[in-house]
Amino acid sequence: MSIDMSPAFIKGVSTELPNAQITFDKFHVVGHANAAVDKTRRIEQRTDKSLKGMRWTLLKDVFSLKPAAGAALHGLINAPKLTRTARAWIYKEQLRELLDRKQINVMRDSLKHWCVCVMRSKVEPMKEVAGLVRRHMEGIVAWAQTRQTNGFLEAINGLFQAAKRRARGFPRLSTIKTVIFLIAGKLDFQAINPHARQPT
Repeated sequence: MSIDMSPAFIKGVSTELPNAQITFDKFHVVGHANAAVDKTRRIEQRTDKSLKGMRWTLLKDVFSLKPAAGAALHGLINAPKLTRTARAWIYKEQLRELLDRKQINVMRDSLKHWCVCVMRSKVEPMKEVAGLVRRHMEGIVAWAQTRQTNGFLEAINGLFQAAKRRARGFPRLSTIKTVIFLIAGKLDFQAINPHARQPT
């Protein structure tokens, strides 16, 4: 079962589904690493103004960067003296690469080594991510085997949030349920009325 790393989710699954194998998808793990990179950048840009305006360059996928942003990132990570932000970005990219491994034992050993390297560094926000990886190692490593994500559930949740926004002004739960059903139900109104427009 793929879930977020929230203690409430973990406790709920452990209590209600004790035999379920918990999987933490790589996108949530990398999300925590991205947050650590951003936190490091915010701390460091107080004294290093060259980091100002680099937020999205550091958080975006390196292959989708525009040439100017790619050059700025290349300059940052290839500087003679690496900033902590550059180190945090390198650790994040290493983690992303490790999470693509397909063998469980290889992934586990690689993640343990990654955690040791991060814990020896001076990049404090990334140390929090290493601690998170250590605490949730088995669920993260399960990703190599299951490749389960919560993407589908998060997409459905997005539909529900849109339905709640559309049902504004309607205080009753039954109205919200009806709007959710109309949005997510994939109903074919043209079978009933050929002039009807499909809900969006």
